[in-house]
Amino acid sequence: MSHPWRGWCLLRPGLLLYGGTVGRNALHAHHAVQLIVSAEPFTMADAQGERLTTRIAVIPPDTRHAVLTGAREALLAHLDPRSSPGRSLLARSGTGCEASTWSPSVTRTRDLPVRGSSAHAVPEPAHTSPRPGQHEGVRPLMFTEPPIGHARSAEATTALRVVEVWTGHSAADSIPLHPAVEAAITVIPTLLRRGPVRLRTVADAVHLSPSWLAHLFSAHVGIPLRPYVRWLRLQRAIDLVAAGETLTAAAHSAGFTDSPHFTRVFRHTFGNAPSELAAAIDWLP
Repeated sequence: MSHPWRGWCLLRPGLLLYGGTVGRNALHAHHAVQLIVSAEPFTMADAQGERLTTRIAVIPPDTRHAVLTGAREALLAHLDPRSSPGRSLLARSGTGCEASTWSPSVTRTRDLPVRGSSAHAVPEPAHTSPRPGQHEGVRPLMFTEPPIGHARSAEATTALRVVEVWTGHSAADSIPLHPAVEAAITVIPTLLRRGPVRLRTVADAVHLSPSWLAHLFSAHVGIPLRPYVRWLRLQRAIDLVAAGETLTAAAHSAGFTDSPHFTRVFRHTFGNAPSELAAAIDWLP
């Protein structure tokens, strides 16, 4: 059974954020770390049939799971497992691969709206201090807010705050981007149009060593350069599909070999085919 997506999506490098209805679906897995925050209880099961009923779940990457009973109002965040927020979410939640450990331990609740203007009690993670190696004060680019004026911008901004709290990347003030990282972000789209993007090519373009650029890029963007490039390709392709392009045209324009290649990468990352999302989702810029 396919996932009945009905709601809105915000796609950023390293993050797919969804707000809306969570329905039943079949056993599946995705490479992303998934955070589900719901206004009402929902029930999930793992590959062994063990069940969990909760309002908060963190599903580790490549872990088979199914939604048995959905929820009308929910937030789903898919984070790249190699990103600093993705790693931090797993570490802070203390969840494992079994259904009984998908519900994180919590110490208190805090009123954070899941969707719209109504507030719901959303548990905070038990650990709120930065993890070792975490760059305090850095708010990765995956948390940049949508432009003001979109009908869903307020909902998406609130949802980003929820994800920031759970990942520990909720600093009020961001450290400005390093000039070389800013230059790399500017040059990568041009390189993407020419073919594969190599770390050394980007480093040469911004006059840094590959190792130093890799360090700065992960710290300021929140995700290593290679998965960042893959997410840019996914974002470009799904933007084109949402705009009415065929899967084949969108895949080629985004640098995938063909539409099956794009679909495989998208399904492996998010657990759904892009065609399942295009018609039912309000995409935020």
